[in-house]
Amino acid sequence: MKPLFVFATLLDILAIAACVGLLVCYGWVIFRPDVHRLLPNLWAWFGGAVVLLSASSFLILISRTLELSRAPIADLMQFLPVVVEKTDFGRIWQVRILALVVLWVAWYVGRLRMDRGLSVPVSAVMLAVIAFTRSTTGHAGDHGHFALAAWVDWLHVLSSGIWVGGIFVWAFIIFPMLLKCQHLNRSVATDTFGRFSSVAATGLTVIVLTGIYQAWEGLGKADALWQSAFGQILLVKLALIVCLVYLGAYNRYTNLPTLDIWSGRKRAPHPFSRLPGFRMRNFPNMDDAGNLPLRYCARTVTIQSALGAAIFIVSAILHHAMPPTDIRNLVLSQTNLHIVHDRILTINTINAQLFKNNVTIHQG
Repeated sequence: MKPLFVFATLLDILAIAACVGLLVCYGWVIFRPDVHRLLPNLWAWFGGAVVLLSASSFLILISRTLELSRAPIADLMQFLPVVVEKTDFGRIWQVRILALVVLWVAWYVGRLRMDRGLSVPVSAVMLAVIAFTRSTTGHAGDHGHFALAAWVDWLHVLSSGIWVGGIFVWAFIIFPMLLKCQHLNRSVATDTFGRFSSVAATGLTVIVLTGIYQAWEGLGKADALWQSAFGQILLVKLALIVCLVYLGAYNRYTNLPTLDIWSGRKRAPHPFSRLPGFRMRNFPNMDDAGNLPLRYCARTVTIQSALGAAIFIVSAILHHAMPPTDIRNLVLSQTNLHIVHDRILTINTINAQLFKNNVTIHQG
């Protein structure tokens, strides 16, 4: 049954990231009317991501019901109402379902009206609520639903959506649409990608800070990083993140300056471009290069999207692994329970002996 739990978690992480990435790109990256005309179907794609989020929410509810009840799937409908009504998880999931309903209404209103000035912020608030239900029902929620760990994880989930979710949007939606344009405005394409690069850098900063906190909370001590199964899986995730960060830096300090030159601007190369892994490609004549610089950038982002998917897979596995700190706390609690049990047994033995002695004295 565990593969079902991991798959449900993976689908939920992907769905939240896709929704956040699409909304950020639509509302804060691609906000110019001339760019929106190039990407008319972006709001429809956001609706597709909400469908995926609805499906993942339902699947998480099913998998968690099976996990809590430890019942076979044939008895699912017997335990589902009990889990929804009687457990902390069920009450939190009721909040998620309500947020999903409001999110669907906001998307539909935005679909009917070209002016989506209200739909975008309402959708953002609902996604923030849904992301919090993701955080407070995971490892971070073990410290309390509104504990610091839950809020840190919430920021981690949202910033992952901004960074990795935005990469997905550019790799599979925006770049293919831009490359199909017959008369592409190079300056518009360059400015738009530059804005996303800045937004992604902000998301990455938050991911690093919150990730350090979460790693320390889960590991407790440094040697657990290589001595525990949780830490070894975390090392794989860190290696993938390092590769993703390098490609993001390559886009920002190599591909983006190349796009500036491609769009007709004069820009001095960044100092990073002198390093071996950041050297700029040499195009003898940018006028005859066509969309080739943009294609190189799109290729890098596509590789980033594959790495991002791998990171989410590892994150889903980590979600269902027990952190070393939880293991130590469990062992400590069991040890204390045995100590208390032994003390109670000893006291009972002493009391029984005293009672026996008193009876003997009175009889004597």
